[in-house]
Amino acid sequence: MTEHRTPTGPGGQPPATAAAQDRGVPGQLETSAAAGTSGAITSREAGSTDSGPGTVRGLLASPALLPAAFTLVAFVLYTALSWVMWSNTISPSWDLGIFTQLAKAYGNLEAPIVDIKGDGYNLLGDHFHPILVLLGPFYALFPSGSTLLIIQAALFAVSAWPVVSLAQERLGKPAAALLGGSYVFSWGLLNAVWAQFHEIAFAVPLLAFGLVWWIRGRTVPAIIAISLLVFVKEDLGLTVAAVGAAFYLRERTDRNLKTGVFLAVWGIVWFVLSTMVILPALNPQGQWDYTDNLSLLDQVMAGAGMKILILVILALSAGVIGLKSPLVLIMVPTLAWRFVGNVDYYWGWEFHYSGVLIPVAAISLSDVATERWRTVAPLIAFCTSLVMLPQTEIDLLWDHEGYVSDSSGAIEAASQYDIVAADISLLAYLVPHTNVYWYGTLGDVEPDAIAVNWWRLGEPAEPWAEERFGGDWDTIYSEDRWEVIVPAE
Repeated sequence: MTEHRTPTGPGGQPPATAAAQDRGVPGQLETSAAAGTSGAITSREAGSTDSGPGTVRGLLASPALLPAAFTLVAFVLYTALSWVMWSNTISPSWDLGIFTQLAKAYGNLEAPIVDIKGDGYNLLGDHFHPILVLLGPFYALFPSGSTLLIIQAALFAVSAWPVVSLAQERLGKPAAALLGGSYVFSWGLLNAVWAQFHEIAFAVPLLAFGLVWWIRGRTVPAIIAISLLVFVKEDLGLTVAAVGAAFYLRERTDRNLKTGVFLAVWGIVWFVLSTMVILPALNPQGQWDYTDNLSLLDQVMAGAGMKILILVILALSAGVIGLKSPLVLIMVPTLAWRFVGNVDYYWGWEFHYSGVLIPVAAISLSDVATERWRTVAPLIAFCTSLVMLPQTEIDLLWDHEGYVSDSSGAIEAASQYDIVAADISLLAYLVPHTNVYWYGTLGDVEPDAIAVNWWRLGEPAEPWAEERFGGDWDTIYSEDRWEVIVPAE
């Protein structure tokens, strides 16, 4: 149940590791009446600022102010971090290239064929994420990989609104401010931004709004939001089933039982349908590719220290008291597949794997915090996010010198050719201009050009290509770490 399989880079390292090495080289006017007088004098006539929501004081008193403020801060923060990565060609994963190619296909009203995964590869055979068809119109208007990063920043940011709004309603403004800070600067969301675009960008706001709507008694929109999760990624069908169980356990009524049963059945049916029928039918090997990444008996104790640590961090992110809420059960499916996975970085806090857990932790806190916990729990969550900041890449905002490099010349040179093979550095950048492949999935396809960051290769592109693909190659562009080569005539 992982994301797209990560190819290996130089020295057998995954590209994520190799990337890390690059850096080193509403309103009615208030009125008042004077006692014993015959007329009422409005506050505006008296020159007072004590007026309704149409005035400064009214705006400051609006219950929407705090949620709006944190939503705006989150959008600016996540967009800024995304832009630093995009403008400096920082590629911690190859998934941005994959999803950019998918968005391009949807924008052209085509099936999601993603050659980066392999020639003619239908990405709906890799993971079940039909909700990503929504990317198509945006990409058609703004054909760039950066479009996906901005969409993700907006989706993550808007999820802060229900989280902060519920906290303000239940815990008060000071506590809501602490929880808002904890949420926006959370390690789970910041590292998801660092990992660049993934389908879970849609799951985060769906969970946040769905859970808050349910707590507020807005049953229909809550059920709709939660139900849509099955179209974000196949494993989230199990999360939907867990939501159904949590809703019933939170308040054991006939209504909640019916809703819980519906969500459980809905989620499990879509999980089985997607993993047993849809994905194998569209996969080139006729299977769900990620079953071999799960090995229960072998992996349950592997990395036990890291797994225990991530559980502790999640508990602290829920202010500890949040563990009393049945809503924390929603975390179980995601943690289960991660902990039985045989890929080390499933277990920790890096990348995007904890993104869907962050709104669950925050909302669980607001759900059960009472009395002294109303202040203590948000403070614990806030301090946890502060302590975890060094475990994120937020420092890229002010310290990205090791990454600064202009790849525009290489992109322009490579874009003159029809079929281009590239390393993960340039995949997303070349998608709008040409038919791009990752060099490791070319198969029998012969590229017209190869565009790479030779720092990743560990040697100049020409001898590397001669050894890997055979034949002779000529360099047509070389600047800094970027090289474009073509077959010799």
